[in-house]
Amino acid sequence: MGNLCSKRKGSDSISVKSDGSNKKGSSEQMENHSQSSKRPNHQNGGKNQSGGERSSGTEATPSTVAAETPEPSLQPKDSLRSRIIRDAEPSSVSGDSMSLSSPTMMNPPHGPDLPLPSKLPMEIKKQSDNMKNLLIGRIQKVKPISKSRKITLYVCAADSQDFRLEKGHLHTEVYPGLREYCSSRDYELHITDLHWKTDLETKQDHDFPELCLGELKRQQEVSHVIPVLFLSNSLGAPLLPKTMEQQDFELALSNVSDSAGKLLLEKWYKLDTHAQPQCYRLTTISEHIPRIQSTNCDERGEAIGQWQGVVDEIMTTMLRVFPTELRDTYLTTVIEQEIHNSIFMSRDVGKRSIWSSRCFTGKSPQSPDTLTPAEVEKNRRLEALRNELKNQLIGDRILKFSVKWKDGGLSNTDFEHRKYLLDVSNQLSIHLRSAIDEIIDEESNKSKWKSCYGVSGSLCAEIMEHTAFSQQAAKCCLSFENVINDIKMYIGSESAAANHPLVVHGQRGCGKTCFLSRVIHQVPTWYPEYVLVHRFVGLTPESRSLAQLLRTVTSHVAFLLTGRNYWIPHNAKCYLKELYKMVSTSTSVVVVIDGLDELSTRDASALDWLAEPLPSKIKLIISCADDTPVFQLIKSRIQQQKAFISMPNLSLLSAESMLTASILQYSHSIDSEIQKRLCSRLNHCVLPLYIKVLAWQAAIDTHSVIDISKVTTVISAINHLFDYIEKVLDPDKVTMALGCLCASRNGLCDSEFLDLLAHTSKFFSKVTFVEWAPANIFMAQIFQLLGPFLEWGVSGDAFVVRWRDSTLYDLAKQRYIGNPEVAKKVRQDLLQYFQGEWNDSKNGRFVEWASGSNIGRAVDEVPYQHWHLHGSIKTSHLCNIEWIMKKIQSSTIYNVLEDIGLEVSPDEDLILFRQTLELSSSALSYDSNQLYGQIYNRLLPYFTGSESSEWSTKCPFMKNVFESAKSPKYPCFVPLSSFLHSPKDYDSLLSPTASTTSFSDMDNGEIFFDEVYRMKSSNQFVVSLSTAKEEVIVWDVYSEATVRTLKGIHNPISLKVIDEHRCVILCGRELLTYNIDNGTFMTKLKGVMNQKMPFYGLHDENHIVAISRNRMYVNLMNLDSGDCITTFKVGEDRFLNSLIVSENGKMLVCGDETQKPFPLLVWDLPSRKLLYDLRIPHHEFVTSLSAITKEGHFVCCVCREVDDPGPNFIVVYDLQSGTLFKKWKPGYSTQAIAISAQGGCVINGLDDNRIIVWDLVTGTSQWSLEKHTAPPDILKLDNRGSRCLSCDSSGRDRSVCLWDVTIGSLLAIYIPDSPLTACEVFNNGDGVVLGLRGKSEIATLTFQDARDDGRVTEKYGSDEHHGKVTVLQT
Repeated sequence: MGNLCSKRKGSDSISVKSDGSNKKGSSEQMENHSQSSKRPNHQNGGKNQSGGERSSGTEATPSTVAAETPEPSLQPKDSLRSRIIRDAEPSSVSGDSMSLSSPTMMNPPHGPDLPLPSKLPMEIKKQSDNMKNLLIGRIQKVKPISKSRKITLYVCAADSQDFRLEKGHLHTEVYPGLREYCSSRDYELHITDLHWKTDLETKQDHDFPELCLGELKRQQEVSHVIPVLFLSNSLGAPLLPKTMEQQDFELALSNVSDSAGKLLLEKWYKLDTHAQPQCYRLTTISEHIPRIQSTNCDERGEAIGQWQGVVDEIMTTMLRVFPTELRDTYLTTVIEQEIHNSIFMSRDVGKRSIWSSRCFTGKSPQSPDTLTPAEVEKNRRLEALRNELKNQLIGDRILKFSVKWKDGGLSNTDFEHRKYLLDVSNQLSIHLRSAIDEIIDEESNKSKWKSCYGVSGSLCAEIMEHTAFSQQAAKCCLSFENVINDIKMYIGSESAAANHPLVVHGQRGCGKTCFLSRVIHQVPTWYPEYVLVHRFVGLTPESRSLAQLLRTVTSHVAFLLTGRNYWIPHNAKCYLKELYKMVSTSTSVVVVIDGLDELSTRDASALDWLAEPLPSKIKLIISCADDTPVFQLIKSRIQQQKAFISMPNLSLLSAESMLTASILQYSHSIDSEIQKRLCSRLNHCVLPLYIKVLAWQAAIDTHSVIDISKVTTVISAINHLFDYIEKVLDPDKVTMALGCLCASRNGLCDSEFLDLLAHTSKFFSKVTFVEWAPANIFMAQIFQLLGPFLEWGVSGDAFVVRWRDSTLYDLAKQRYIGNPEVAKKVRQDLLQYFQGEWNDSKNGRFVEWASGSNIGRAVDEVPYQHWHLHGSIKTSHLCNIEWIMKKIQSSTIYNVLEDIGLEVSPDEDLILFRQTLELSSSALSYDSNQLYGQIYNRLLPYFTGSESSEWSTKCPFMKNVFESAKSPKYPCFVPLSSFLHSPKDYDSLLSPTASTTSFSDMDNGEIFFDEVYRMKSSNQFVVSLSTAKEEVIVWDVYSEATVRTLKGIHNPISLKVIDEHRCVILCGRELLTYNIDNGTFMTKLKGVMNQKMPFYGLHDENHIVAISRNRMYVNLMNLDSGDCITTFKVGEDRFLNSLIVSENGKMLVCGDETQKPFPLLVWDLPSRKLLYDLRIPHHEFVTSLSAITKEGHFVCCVCREVDDPGPNFIVVYDLQSGTLFKKWKPGYSTQAIAISAQGGCVINGLDDNRIIVWDLVTGTSQWSLEKHTAPPDILKLDNRGSRCLSCDSSGRDRSVCLWDVTIGSLLAIYIPDSPLTACEVFNNGDGVVLGLRGKSEIATLTFQDARDDGRVTEKYGSDEHHGKVTVLQT
């Protein structure tokens, strides 16, 4: 696909903001702090914090990063942070304009609260309200909770030269180590430092502060910002106010006593009558000093000096006539504004800010008598700022250093100064790491999209990306009511004539995306019983290919209709087959897919399915641009004329309104001449994208550098925009920067973008401490100038900048990498960079790609760039199983399949590899460590048996992979036989005559195993029980062959193993004993069991205890004779509801459901005596969730408060004393519980999918084990109590996990294609046995390489009975 441009469409001309400017609760910012303004009516009536006019744009939130909710910081009203700093108005290229969209044309519909669809499965109903709304498509009710995994160090410095050495050491000594540390914790660390000695800073105009504040605002919205403040005795160069309220200026002017001062103010400040309200605006410097734009360095230097003289004169006049209040309001510096907009705007940001202050010793202070008025004012402001900083920052993070003054200032060659710089570096490193840890720890505790009851958290995160985009895009939609009504009628139609997709089409840039976003908002209000699924092609990596798109859509629909996901090969045809089957008879589903023209040519050729009639319960709405091959293909496939709706054109009046609104949003004021000139361009084109580009160019090109008289089309408008950017920033630099962005696969992180620029000599400077410093400034400038056409979004765990509009992306790609030689150079740079070949650590921009979050970016970009350069990646990457494993671990299996898809003509090796990975994709997306086990299982039919030689010749790479999988290099499960689908099954799986009509039907396959039981001591043999087939079978787990088979056992329900040869079986309501070695019936125990609660347990090899039929007694019976030896009576009218016996047979624990609250009754079986009647006032025991240690010293049970609907909790009793030993409240209800005295722990599976391991001695939580996507309700410990098998019996999560509970680690995991019906862990914990739906043989998984080496071969029973099948009489 090429560069992932998020929503790269022409219709994005009226799409969302990339940085969410003007949004409420802006990330890490508090509400407007201008309530202490001297003139409240103005601060609410049109002024922003910098004194400029209020933007007319609507408030928006970025589509990928939710705004932090900062904690307000309460300060006295007269504090510095409550003053309004108005010097630098966010003009066309600051703040608001960093990534503005087109203006909101219509508010999205909200509508009344609607009932949920009535047929939602239980798994969906149990989700939080936010997740329910997200899943069913009520997008106006969804609140974003996603966060970017990015931290930004924002450097504030009063004087770039004063702190150049300290800042240099921050970049070269501190930042690299912190960056590597953040990467190890899967976070990106970026550093923004614009305070360097450049013409931009020297000019003392408002371009520099606007750039700084705009970049600060962008970083606050896309990352967690840590301000790093270098402030000692200077505030830097003062700035003239860019705008002043009319009455303030005229009052000050009237106070100017000398005519020269008055003329000076009138010369440089003009009344802006176009602003609302009117204000006085500082004229551009070039209007009176034109040489400041000269390309001659000497002339420009003289002009800058002349301008600085003017600044001093005006500043002197203002200091003379302004009262203190106006000085605080209008006279400021860049660093004051940065501090105000970051540290003083959020208590959270203030707490993690670092302030480095330096004091020179041995330097004589300046006499107060010699201070000028400007210096007096500077000292006053500096002291106030320092005091306020002390109130806002944590004391430990105010770093104070003393260093001896020497002529010439600080020097790297002076020993004492070098020691000081080392101390600064060490302190900054310590405190910055602490601040980083606080951010990461805090984020890890916040709400995220977590898997719940089997509903995938990663799927929810993907849906959230599309939902957030749609929420913003819907605000920018024009109303085409006729088209809206046509779509509404299509969705509501039950006629067979409407069994076709509905295609919304139009020119690129006509507003299709925003229009469909409005439709998405309205569908729930039209049809509340329908569920809605929507995707925007290309918005995320998971939506850029047809298979990826259909995967997430099918999974989404599966959860909505059935509450679970199914095994489906990663193949578009498989997904379509399942999707159509699921929606054929269930809840009505509306699927909206915007931008099919964004698909690759290969994917577009696979759209034949659009011609097939849709199932009656699904309505499919797609959009496509007219002038694309995809649209022509769709037209040739869909014959119905009613299936196509064309987007109407804007009227000239509507276009002029949109243009005016756009100009006001981008420029805050509008000049009638400029408006007239721009409106004349609308006679040639009225597309929203065209209007957006015109308005934006008018906002940034305030000097009319580019002539727009020839702008008549979208393409010419965009090219004129690029012309302007190149003229302002230098064509070679722009080509290099935008070439990298266009050539990247998924976009670039900010830190990566800066790395690439910092490595290029074009961006070097000899006058800055770090030579690449101009790269940081250039990066902020180009992001500023391309604001509305870029966006920052999630790509895996990374947060990348990418193109917003497809038309801009296509033109930029053609312009900047259209030349093959240029493209080759750019891609070589990207390849070398992501391969880690740029090992230039001296400048602080070296990055280690071998670990952490960096590796995920590298493994995605490297093969893509390699393929573009060499045409193939088979040898270099695809036939390297270690590299494939690394990519699956750090990226996704689906990205590996996309890499394989790059090969134009794959051979049989690659085809077999691709099909194997497609079959294993759902398992490998869950956990990559299954790779060898999955591959080995699926390739067994190929490389064993009669066809082995043939396939070994045809597919040598896969043969080598198969051999490697026999003895994997890392711990994992390895199957002993093939019980998964192999690529040979592909044709049958897709065949209409397949035995299963859909993949979900596999979950309803025949049950051959209801339970699997291990022997008392043997590892090699287990016993299985099947109720429906009336069978009990002894299996050899290593050969997976039957050793003994007993058939004809009437209604077997459960079984207890007495010894290696005998067992007692609950048959219906009777207990029968059998010799399973020779297959003979032994004894029928007297009496019958209770029908609903047939509980029993072994006392010893000769006796069993069981609850009586009336549940009022516990009977102790002899296994040989079948007689009842004795009876334990609980009491009159008391009914037992559970029974557990310790493995040594000494302790019996029963629950009593009669007494309120329910007690636990404990008997000593050898003495046949009731020991304890355990109760907790106002609580009752959930006795179905209880466990007892082998020796009977401890019993644990789930307990809940009688009148409290909250989560249950766990209690542990010491049965030697009968006292409550431990009580744990994990905060979520328990679904399974186990206890081990040998392991010294209690283990419980929770509703939130976690498994908690509690220390039985200390009572602390030892480990929180997280892997499952649904609550694990089966926990089985091995004989040593150190390894635990966990799984979900409901099938919502098909994974089988083996844990080492002594160290809290996941040893191995495996996900079969079919749900399991029974499972057991080996006695020694070295493997597990599974019973699967539709499989008549057990499936054995051995842990690690314990398949043959060191395995002790055991023998079962008498050799003469080996393989014996016994049919028992009823």
